[in-house]
Amino acid sequence: STLTRLYTSESIRFVKKAAAGKKPFFLYLAYNMPHLPVAWGQRSDIRAQGGALGNVIEDMDQSLAKLWKEVEVAGQADNTIFIFTSDNGPWINAPARMFEDGATQLYDVGSAGIFRGHKAVSYEGGHRVPFIAFYKGHTLVKEVISAPLSNIDVLPTVAQWTHAELPSNTLDGESVTGWLSRKNYSKEHRPIYYVNRGLEGVKDGDWKLRITTDTKGVKLYEMYNLNWDPSERVN
Repeated sequence: STLTRLYTSESIRFVKKAAAGKKPFFLYLAYNMPHLPVAWGQRSDIRAQGGALGNVIEDMDQSLAKLWKEVEVAGQADNTIFIFTSDNGPWINAPARMFEDGATQLYDVGSAGIFRGHKAVSYEGGHRVPFIAFYKGHTLVKEVISAPLSNIDVLPTVAQWTHAELPSNTLDGESVTGWLSRKNYSKEHRPIYYVNRGLEGVKDGDWKLRITTDTKGVKLYEMYNLNWDPSERVN
C-alpha cells in the first residue's frame, strides 16, 4: 500500500538532486501498480470510480502530478520529455492463486474495452495500452492520436529530439516525432510485430496477420483489418 508513495518520493528526491547539480537527468519510473493485488495497494483516503483499481490509478495520477510539479520548480518543465505508457493489457487470465487473498476480485484487473484478448496474448487487448507524450513546443496539445505506435519507438524518438547519435545497427523502432508533433500526419508506420515469447503476428497498415500454434501443434492463421474490425471478430 506504500509502494506508489515510496517510488514517488524517491523520484522527487532524484529530480531535486539533478536540479541542484544542474545536470540533465533520465528517470525511468516503473510503478508496481496497478499490478495485482490492487486491493492491498489502494489508499484509504482515495475513493475513485472503479473501486480498488480506480483508487490505485488515481493515486498514480496524483503522484505524477506531484513529480511534475517538482520538475516545474526545478525550472525544467520546458526542457523535459515526459512519456507515460504501460507494458501490456489487463491480466484477465490471471491464475486462481491471485484471487486467494480474500480481497482481490476479477474486476480488479480492469478491461480491454472493445479489444479482444488480454495480457500475454497477441490479440489487440494484450498489446494496446495508453501512451501519453508531452514535450513543450514539440508535441501536439490536447490531441488524440489514433495511429498505433510501438513502445520500441521511444528510443529513436527521444534520440531525434535530443540530437543523440544512435547505434549503427538496425533498430526495430522508428522515430514517431511526426505523429506526436504534426496534426493529421499521414505517413504509414513501418510494420509492427507482436511478440509473446516468440513472434506471433505483424501489423502492416490496417492489416494484421496472426500465426499461432494450438496445444496439439496445429497452426492457426488469422487475418484482420483493424480499421474495419478493431475487435478482431472476423477472420
